Amino acid sequence: MAVMKFKVWTSALMVLCATLSHANRCFPDERPEFPSPTFATGVENFGLNIFKQMVLEKQGSSIFISPYSLWSVLSLAYFGSEGRTRAQLENALGLSSKSGTFTNWNALKFMLQDSPRSPSGAKFRSTNRAYFSDKLNLMRCLSSILFDLRRVDFTDGNTAKNIINHDVNITTEGKISNFIDFLPPNTQFALINAVYFKGLWSSPFNPSGTRQQEFLIPPGRSAGTVDMMVQQSMFNHGSSSALGATILELPYSNSSISMYLILPDTWDTDVVAQRLTRENFQEAVSQMTKKLVDVGLPKFKLTTKVEDELKSTLINLGIKDLFVPGVANLTAFTTSAAINADTAIHQATVEISEEGTVAAAASGVINTRFGGPVTSFFCNRPFLFLINDKATGITLFAGKLMHPRDTERL
Repeated sequence: MAVMKFKVWTSALMVLCATLSHANRCFPDERPEFPSPTFATGVENFGLNIFKQMVLEKQGSSIFISPYSLWSVLSLAYFGSEGRTRAQLENALGLSSKSGTFTNWNALKFMLQDSPRSPSGAKFRSTNRAYFSDKLNLMRCLSSILFDLRRVDFTDGNTAKNIINHDVNITTEGKISNFIDFLPPNTQFALINAVYFKGLWSSPFNPSGTRQQEFLIPPGRSAGTVDMMVQQSMFNHGSSSALGATILELPYSNSSISMYLILPDTWDTDVVAQRLTRENFQEAVSQMTKKLVDVGLPKFKLTTKVEDELKSTLINLGIKDLFVPGVANLTAFTTSAAINADTAIHQATVEISEEGTVAAAASGVINTRFGGPVTSFFCNRPFLFLINDKATGITLFAGKLMHPRDTERL
């Protein structure tokens, strides 16, 4: 794993050294930083932290989010921040400087994008875009180098909304088509990240084996039936006392990305989620062994859209000033007006079927073992699942399935 990470980061370094000159121009007071493998640690820590907080916000409900998408859109806000607003974002996101964030973020994006040399591999796409009012005077460096920037007439709220929704729809290949419902005419900016993932299982499920099975919820009563996909194959499997759960890896074909299924030892899924730190997860993965496993996994579609809960979650993580008028400091974007974020929106959807997984998300900050016995691993009760890139150690998507009523049948 360490060798893989080193090779990938070296490739990223060779491709992205040019970004250092851009960083020098935009952040002349900061020491230039080369892409570093340790940078991903902060990204992952934030990702699991926000997943745990969202689980608390949505107790008893299923949830699916993209921690990476949320980290990305808040990093956009970070580039425009100064003062205490900047310090709060740095602390929550695990950042130390804008120069370092700029070079490492570009390295991460290069590493995560699907490789044209492996067209049959998993596809991952991430788009960052900043929309600013055409009435604002923007800082030239940030607006021309850091962002895919669009000037928008927000006084025509319907047109502005349609522009943003169209861009999100394109990136997510139609999985998220109506991200923003309404934009008031006094909107000054919208920072958007959209991600899309499609991966085929390395060991696909046979559709002819999919069957109806009861899904149990606490304290063991039936919540109805799900379409249960089943197969028997060799998988990495283990037990984690730190998490209080068993864990199974379902790898995607020709990819460093895998889905990790986390099945609690008890009914309390939320307790397991709160134990889900980067260290506990990595320890659990490192202790897994390959064995013959009977796997049962529901076939489903799950969509989550959060707004008020997301804002309160970010505030609980220490990102407070960003949302306070007259207190937010976004003067690295513009000094022509005092601007702040009014709301934060995140929508994510996942489809898990016999062939593989399709997932998409959008985030916005808007001012406004073989030969032995067969092991059984059946997800016929609440469980957690992570879609994680092993090369970088970053969780791209995270979810909790609590009840079939929260899902759609495929």
